[in-house]
Amino acid sequence: MKWNELTGWKKDLLIFSISISPAVIAAVVLYLMGPEVYLPVAAVVSSFYFAVGVGWITSPAIGLTTGIHPVWLILLLVFISTESSLVVSVNYDLLEKIPLLGRGVKAIRKRSQRIIDKYELAKNVEYMTIFWLMFLPVYGTGPMAMSLVGRLLALEKLKVWLTITLSSVTRYTLIIGIMYYGIITIF
Repeated sequence: MKWNELTGWKKDLLIFSISISPAVIAAVVLYLMGPEVYLPVAAVVSSFYFAVGVGWITSPAIGLTTGIHPVWLILLLVFISTESSLVVSVNYDLLEKIPLLGRGVKAIRKRSQRIIDKYELAKNVEYMTIFWLMFLPVYGTGPMAMSLVGRLLALEKLKVWLTITLSSVTRYTLIIGIMYYGIITIF
């Protein structure tokens, strides 16, 4: 069966499976490396997702406290942000298939697409806005939220994903650098 022959839920399931496969592979590799590796990483990942509103600052602090090298910590947090953005960006079209919610998403997407088509500058401004909102550590500006905003504004999924990845590299390099050199201490 060829890719263009896939339709409906089979295609959606395949796209979803491919988008989460890097995280699954990383989890298996970390588990195989032993508890001295996966326990600190699990602490960072759980604080990233479950420390609502402050996960962007607590996860680097927890990572440094548990002894993860700053370079590996930056790579880990960028991977988490990139993977979250990838899952949301690629699977955004599934939102339109949810009853009631789908109609509203389609309507907003069409309106924003008309504005972006009418004003070429709007497209470039939107990418920079997503970059800066993702870069600035403010509540509600994480990778998943910014991916939703980018896709809701009918921007290209690959460019939204790349914008969030670049912003996340900048964000976590700066935050971890400041914490590592003791300019700001949390713990």
